[in-house]
Amino acid sequence: MDFFNGFYQPRRGLWGIILSALFGTLVGGALVAFILLHFLAPGQDAAQNQAPLAPQTGQPSQQQEDIPYSEQDRPEYQNTAVVRAAEKVVPAVVGITNKVDVFSMFHGRTILQDKATGSGVIIDPDGYIVTNNHVIDEADEIWVTLGDDKEYKAELVGKDRVSDLAVIKIDAQNLPAATFGDSDKIVVGEMAIAIGNPLGLRFSQSVTVGYISSKQREITDGTQTLYVIQTDAAINSGNSGGPLVNLKGEVIGINTAKIMLTGVEGMGFAIPSNTVKKVTEELIDKGYVVRPRLGVYNGGDIDAALARQLQLPVEYGMIVYAVDPGSPAEKAGMRSGDIIIEFNGKKIETFSDLQKAIYAQKVGDTVEIVVVRDRQKLTLTATLTEAANVNE
Repeated sequence: MDFFNGFYQPRRGLWGIILSALFGTLVGGALVAFILLHFLAPGQDAAQNQAPLAPQTGQPSQQQEDIPYSEQDRPEYQNTAVVRAAEKVVPAVVGITNKVDVFSMFHGRTILQDKATGSGVIIDPDGYIVTNNHVIDEADEIWVTLGDDKEYKAELVGKDRVSDLAVIKIDAQNLPAATFGDSDKIVVGEMAIAIGNPLGLRFSQSVTVGYISSKQREITDGTQTLYVIQTDAAINSGNSGGPLVNLKGEVIGINTAKIMLTGVEGMGFAIPSNTVKKVTEELIDKGYVVRPRLGVYNGGDIDAALARQLQLPVEYGMIVYAVDPGSPAEKAGMRSGDIIIEFNGKKIETFSDLQKAIYAQKVGDTVEIVVVRDRQKLTLTATLTEAANVNE
């Protein structure tokens, strides 16, 4: 589909091949350096070379002493919900640098080199940080930069390719942790704030503002699906892993992707905070996420035209391409060519529907699955088992 040509960029990891790279690359860093050197530096030099302005009559020539400033002194136009929300969350936003070992011909040995930069959110004062899996994927070392420019080497606590989330930890205490809100309660049209490090750490903790465009969208690579919030708040390269925030100063999502197509603007996506909370708890507890498994492979979806051609009793469903040997599906009697139309009472029209229905269950749950076989409806019973850890 042409829609995805600018949306997915080939990478070695699962979600790396899906999402437009929202984490800064070395090329991006070079671009930033060029801009700063050729555009910002001249202005700075000019300012340094100017003669100081003569003080006005009756005014002291020396600089006035800094006067303590409080929120109460702030002009009304600055005391807005956006300003207050940003001030609450910005201290918890960090920069993350993915470093890899590369062989240097010059040094004659392996050296660490920056592969990419992204963003993260402190979720616990003792140093736990959530980010995207694709930000830290394949890193030999992970480094975290706080808002005060202090740097820490991080350890990987756990990662999950399916949700594109990861948790890392630094050896620090009393850090400013963000508060997470309920993403189920967001509404289309409410304001949303994206915070992160576009184009790398030079523009760290940048704030952009937009709106919630949709509470739920699906982005998929054909094998896995992310269920995400859509926003038009500007999300740029380097924002991956940064927070999407509501006006209460609560994190309602983790920014993960955007559509990069000519003529397309303002289509960014964030993983809902309720998903983030559930996944991060498991990653901290176990190092991976436990998910149930049925054991079938996607063979495509049924539409009205195909249903008429095959003379099926329904005009929807997901075709089973293959069944894993020894899987719950095989034990239930499912076969290649079956069409799944219902899973535990939920209508199944696509593979995405089936995946979502399976993940809503727990390991060990017994479910009823309605399939069409030889133009007849059959009800099968399966007991879900634990899926293999896809991160291994």
